[in-house]
Amino acid sequence: MSIEGLLALLVAVHIIADFYLQPDRWVRERNNRHFNAPCLYWHGAIHGALALLVLLVAAQPPLMMLFAYAVFVGASHIVIDGIKSYAQPTMPAFMIDQIIHICVLVFVTCLASEMSWEQLQGFVSKAWNYKTITVVSGFLVVLRPVSVVVKLLLKPWSDALLQEREVSSEAPPESVTPLPDLASAGQRIGYLERTLILTFILLNQFAAIGFLLAAKSVFRFGDLRQSEDKKLTEYVMLGTLTSFAITIAIGLLVSSIVSQLPMGK
Repeated sequence: MSIEGLLALLVAVHIIADFYLQPDRWVRERNNRHFNAPCLYWHGAIHGALALLVLLVAAQPPLMMLFAYAVFVGASHIVIDGIKSYAQPTMPAFMIDQIIHICVLVFVTCLASEMSWEQLQGFVSKAWNYKTITVVSGFLVVLRPVSVVVKLLLKPWSDALLQEREVSSEAPPESVTPLPDLASAGQRIGYLERTLILTFILLNQFAAIGFLLAAKSVFRFGDLRQSEDKKLTEYVMLGTLTSFAITIAIGLLVSSIVSQLPMGK
């Protein structure tokens, strides 16, 4: 089996063991008892057993070496998850945990396939050519950078709305109960919609972009119309269209560079 196929199988069984064969009570017990939780070791044993099954089917090294690689996968999982149990259950902690697990699987794949340093360099250069880097850079640009650009472009209108609300407020600022700050939620909605738009463009699915805009209009602009706040409605519409326009422009540029994708053909 090819190196790519072996790595794909190891990642697949990792997903099965980590998310389908690990009950929630195991996670709770591990977070409470850390390395004293028996389920932590059962979980590592499951990962090792599934990795051994994949290696026996797809790899060629001697049997004892395959057992050693499987033990390494299981033991590393126990150590990584045990250390993670001391951290707060946040998204960064989850992402770091999964990245380390994948790095372990990549390392085992290189060992099991007896890949030389020259082969590893060739594999990396093949996977990370200018086309891959262009696509990754496109997704990075449509997240935080585009968010900053849209915010700067809309600053005159956002400042005007803020001043108008401060002037129209009859109660003193000290007596007004602050509402929950949903700016971060709105920012993440923007991240998600721009990621979807860029993905649709790279897949040459422009109709899906129209569906996305229509869906957002139904959920967002319906509430704004009911509030009869015309200026706020126009401000949200302007921000949405600006975000869409910039992302579409970036998507067309990325797709034209990456020739193997539909827009580049």
